[in-house]
Amino acid sequence: MPSLFESSQLLKSAEPLKPAAAQLSIMFPQLEWDLKKAGYTIDVGQFLSIVIFSTLAIFFISMFFTSTSLVISQGIAGSYGALGISLIAAGLTFSYLMFVPRFKILSRGKLIDKNLEYMLKDMQIQLTAGIPIFDAMANISKGGYGECSVIMNEIVQEVQSGESMTSALDNYGMLSPSEYMRRVFWQIVNAVKTGSDVTIALRAISSDLRLEKENKIKMYGQELNLWGLIYMMAVVVAPSMGVTLLVILSSFVGGTQINERLFWIILFGLILFQIVLISIIRNKRPDVG
Repeated sequence: MPSLFESSQLLKSAEPLKPAAAQLSIMFPQLEWDLKKAGYTIDVGQFLSIVIFSTLAIFFISMFFTSTSLVISQGIAGSYGALGISLIAAGLTFSYLMFVPRFKILSRGKLIDKNLEYMLKDMQIQLTAGIPIFDAMANISKGGYGECSVIMNEIVQEVQSGESMTSALDNYGMLSPSEYMRRVFWQIVNAVKTGSDVTIALRAISSDLRLEKENKIKMYGQELNLWGLIYMMAVVVAPSMGVTLLVILSSFVGGTQINERLFWIILFGLILFQIVLISIIRNKRPDVG
């Protein structure tokens, strides 16, 4: 499924901005490498032209809505506020879109590492049974290992189209968002060139990957203890002691400030805090497959 940046309609709309994108690309020398690692099929000029187009669109849309409301309520002075809000919205849009390739690299790396250990075990079994490396890769491309199978399928197709296996593995090794997948490809290249046993190296990589997953689980368990303490203090201890303290203080300064509205605000704040805390804990949970 094509991404937003690979939409033909959006690429066509942003085409007139390519000269400006070419000038802007000088400021981002690493962007071409990031796009390749993220798996995009567009070049730097196309990517930046879409970023500029989207940023300008957000600016003018924000300017239209904010100026309409602020000028009506505040007059000419409201136009300055509308301009400031629009510039901030455009700046945030530009910054976010420029980070999208890196976000995708991290996401692809996690998807690869999630299934890589199982893929390596499958490859070890096949190579130990005497199956050639290329045939083992072809089998893995159909093995249902998620992003690992997708990458293997691309390599198999390139080899079948005439490129040498070592060259294809080298190229995909350099572009791999996963350090472990990169090591796997380069170990296979080394084994093909030297005739050494690749299963020993694959076993070592698999062991390192499993050890890293175990460490992530241990670190997550330690973090849960801290988050549990924060939850107890913020949701259980602070509200009960805080309300008690408010009741005591109200007897000295008068109880007019403590009413039903205040308790509803406290309840809403507690619900919002729990939602945010659950979201943080869920995002920190390691995806180890």
